Amino acid sequence: MSLTPIQSVTSTALVFVVSLMGIFGLNNCILACFRKICSYPPSLIQKGMNGCIEWPFVTIQVATYNEGPTVARLLESCLKIDYPSDKFEIIVVDDSTDETLSILMEYEKQYYPKIRVIHRESRAGYKAGALNEALKNSRGEFILVLDADSVLKPDFLKKTIPLFLANRKLGFIQGRLKYLNKKKSWLTRTLAIVNDWFVYFLQSSLSKCGMIIGFMGHGGIFRREALDDVGGWATDTIAEDLDIAYRIQLKGWDALYFENASSLEEVPPSYYSAVIRFRRHFKGSVQNLMKHWRSIIRHRSLSLFKKIEALMQLAYSLVYPLGLICLALTITTYAIVPRNIIDEFWLSPAGFLSSSLLLVFFPQIAIMIAPIPSFIVALAVSAFILLFFPGFVKILGHEILGERGGIDVRAVFGLILIWYDNMLNCLFPIANILMGRKEEWVPTERIKKRNTYADKGGRKKEFALRLAASALITLLFINILLSNLSLNSFGILLPAISWLYSAYLVIRKR
Repeated sequence: MSLTPIQSVTSTALVFVVSLMGIFGLNNCILACFRKICSYPPSLIQKGMNGCIEWPFVTIQVATYNEGPTVARLLESCLKIDYPSDKFEIIVVDDSTDETLSILMEYEKQYYPKIRVIHRESRAGYKAGALNEALKNSRGEFILVLDADSVLKPDFLKKTIPLFLANRKLGFIQGRLKYLNKKKSWLTRTLAIVNDWFVYFLQSSLSKCGMIIGFMGHGGIFRREALDDVGGWATDTIAEDLDIAYRIQLKGWDALYFENASSLEEVPPSYYSAVIRFRRHFKGSVQNLMKHWRSIIRHRSLSLFKKIEALMQLAYSLVYPLGLICLALTITTYAIVPRNIIDEFWLSPAGFLSSSLLLVFFPQIAIMIAPIPSFIVALAVSAFILLFFPGFVKILGHEILGERGGIDVRAVFGLILIWYDNMLNCLFPIANILMGRKEEWVPTERIKKRNTYADKGGRKKEFALRLAASALITLLFINILLSNLSLNSFGILLPAISWLYSAYLVIRKR
């Protein structure tokens, strides 16, 4: 039986979108391999650790906005760092309208001039504007940027400053971010894994291979000269951290991800706060892609591979709208293509090969469009590993999920849920970008400080969006069920189920 033109076009479009997403998945696999294959030049690390004779002056900068008691924990950790007392200062630029300012003023009163507080009446430029204000009042040759929820490890500066002295072209170092509340629940474990994938695995791979890396917004230290060279922090994107990292490296400065120097942060304590942060990150990465793609392509010092990788890192968040398009095309395909043709393909050698590749490169898409062959392949591979390589499960769990006893099953399901949910989370930022609407910089909720600023009607809107989307997918599936049922069509219910559960997580306060 041959396909009609409409059926052929729909199927071809689905294959194209899936292939496009597979490229991003393949790139992630390559970077994961590079992390093991590549290594930092020994000379850089050895030189850096050998010989700091006189410690340079460092300014620790923090931008705060209604952080409450969280900021006291930050300042206490900064005051305890292992660094000459006369060689560092702490500057806090505060835009708060709550008790945060009074807490900061108490610390300034006790520790001035070690701690200086600059209060702004307006939030001009948001975090970027605050950091520019701090830069104007800083004496440091090096600038350490922290967030209000950061807890600095005492040896951070003594591990990073020598690397700058060993390499005059080094513009900034991103330290490793660890988590204060990772073990609180399955949700915080899941969010920590999501963070680690981008902050730890990918940044480590990119840095070891000499490619452009991002700055994660805090836990990083800059050479003042490099910041001045690019004109400081820009306020034209909502992701000023990513923007400053690309501008510094495109200007010719080196950057390094150094996992031996670390600070701690909080992962969002509620699902709704994670949604707000993802939307900010999504819009920021797309804005930076639009801002920097020409400069990357025209850059004379970057190899073709480094240019492609830099663009792919900025474009990675586009996999979520592509996933939504993939879902729509999958539903259309299962609705109009005869089920016997669909089932015949997925149970053929070509179908099993396709689902196997998708499981490796993009498992979320594999189980959405072809759950039956994906389940068979996953079952066969799991049985083979358990039979012949039983120790591999523990290694995999420790390396990817951070669990010594094996794989955290709840966290695995959490990763799938978050990925499907991000297909909806990207809709509002896309609409804002297309309409040219400026979005207010909303801070992430803290453990000790609930973000009421971002909670004014937002939860209800997110809840309604998920309920409506889940109901729509369910109705479309019922149509397929009554007219053209294939067992593989049950995969389209996975996003609907995920959205239904994420609706509950969004409306739940904690």
